[in-house]
Amino acid sequence: MARGGWRPASMFIAAVMLVGGCVTTSTAPPVPVSVPAAGVEKPAVVAPARAPSAAGYYYFTLYHLHRQRRQFDRAAAFLEKAIAADPESAYLKVELASMLLKAGKIGAARQLCEDALVAAPDYLPARMVLGGIYSALDKPRLAAEQYEHVLAADPENDDAALFLASLYVNLLEYEKAIAVLENLRTRRPDHPMPSFYLGRIYSELKLYQKAEKLYLEVLELEPDFADALHELGLIYEYTRQPERAVEVYRRLLADRPDDPRVLERLGQLYIATGDTAAALELFEKLHELDPDSVSVEVKLALIHFQLGSYDRAHEILAPLHGRFPAQDRITYYYASTLEARGEREAAMEQFLTIPADSDFYYDARVRTAFLHEGMKAYDAAAEIIRQLIDAYPDKPALYRMLASLEEKRGTPAAGVAMLREALEKFPDNYDLTFALGAQLHTAGDTLAGIAVMQELLQRNPDDATVLNFIGYTYVELGTQLDDAEKLIQRALLLKPDSGFIVDSLGWLYYVRGEYERARETLLRAVALVDGDPVIFEHLGDTCRALGRDAEAAEHYRRSLELRPDDGVAEKLRRLEPE
Repeated sequence: MARGGWRPASMFIAAVMLVGGCVTTSTAPPVPVSVPAAGVEKPAVVAPARAPSAAGYYYFTLYHLHRQRRQFDRAAAFLEKAIAADPESAYLKVELASMLLKAGKIGAARQLCEDALVAAPDYLPARMVLGGIYSALDKPRLAAEQYEHVLAADPENDDAALFLASLYVNLLEYEKAIAVLENLRTRRPDHPMPSFYLGRIYSELKLYQKAEKLYLEVLELEPDFADALHELGLIYEYTRQPERAVEVYRRLLADRPDDPRVLERLGQLYIATGDTAAALELFEKLHELDPDSVSVEVKLALIHFQLGSYDRAHEILAPLHGRFPAQDRITYYYASTLEARGEREAAMEQFLTIPADSDFYYDARVRTAFLHEGMKAYDAAAEIIRQLIDAYPDKPALYRMLASLEEKRGTPAAGVAMLREALEKFPDNYDLTFALGAQLHTAGDTLAGIAVMQELLQRNPDDATVLNFIGYTYVELGTQLDDAEKLIQRALLLKPDSGFIVDSLGWLYYVRGEYERARETLLRAVALVDGDPVIFEHLGDTCRALGRDAEAAEHYRRSLELRPDDGVAEKLRRLEPE
């Protein structure tokens, strides 16, 4: 099934038959080894099978003797002789079929079981084995018919019920599967497996509340049932309850600290919830358990990349790229580490090797355009984006990139025209509309830009970015400062930890002449965003207004370190005359 939570019946049954004992005497249901079936197994109701004849019994005795000695080839030879002496014995044929299955001779085993049922159509062990064979041969309908026959003769056969329910699921006959499992659940309230498989069905049907309830019932019966805990963790992931999922996976790891399945799930959750350091610890353990796993190495590299450890990510990916130069995913991540390390030319070279039919081609070309932009090769960057627009005409983000490049080239009016054209194609696109408002402001048509942003505010009154944009623009214009403060304060309520919004508020105080209040607010903005040149420039202006020249100079220097700017450099020169 889709998420890998439900294993096909053929996998369960074939595994039982091919690695288990004699199928005719032990047809165990698909119960995980860590979770024994509750209660004492009741012997299956078996239609009487004629005992081997005297001649057949002699060879049958020799078969058992050699089987006990684990001389399986000789045992099978004597069993074949027993069948030759007694060709009507269904019991002997099913016994040999079981041996042949263990040897991988599934076709011959199937023929023996079918022959056995011709002689004894009500011999249920033959139907149980044949059902497993049909499942292994991917013939679920024929397999289901065998188990239906068994249940009709023996309604309390738990094994047949579990196998049949599994087959119904794989045939997408969920109602039948649920009916079989509910009946078994009613008969065997102390047995965890019916509820467990019902939970899997409901999970597959995305009826997560029902599935959760069933898994919790299972865990009341078997608190250490690892598969049930794992499925419950998945339910919490699907229903966006990461804290509860983490709790379940930690509980699993307490008993199974080296379970790679749980380590990976929990590691992925830590990444999703922002606990990258904890994720790194788990994936490093996964790497220790399986040092040859390429997927784990790639994940480790990505975690280091996310943590800003670009050199360590590069150390992992460089040899992987050497081993697998044709794997586009590894090439893309390797190129990304080169870009992050400032090796632009090398990064671009790698990005350009990714072919057009790759899933990573689009992102690789976009990164190449950004690399050209970083080198101020705006024409080359724009040409790449235009090529992407031809190849991907339904991606509005490309038009925003192209408009941004026009702004960088000093032609924001051309960017405005590009965005208006894009909005004719994507009239309701929110991001394009926002980009248009910002570009109008850059092009000098500030009031038109504000009007566009106010239109967005009608569509989404709680967009903190739009609220901040309008408020900050009013501050820059030195007009409607009371309205500006209301807008910025509303934005802060929505995003109280946004350093850029805090900066807008601090700059508002500066424009009003409230310099101490401005300095206090801007220092908070710097603490939230320690890498924006404009915030440091604002703080420098504020400190200069307060007569704190040394502090102002320090902030101007920090601004210039982040981005060279003639205006800021001039302010610094005035504070530090030669």
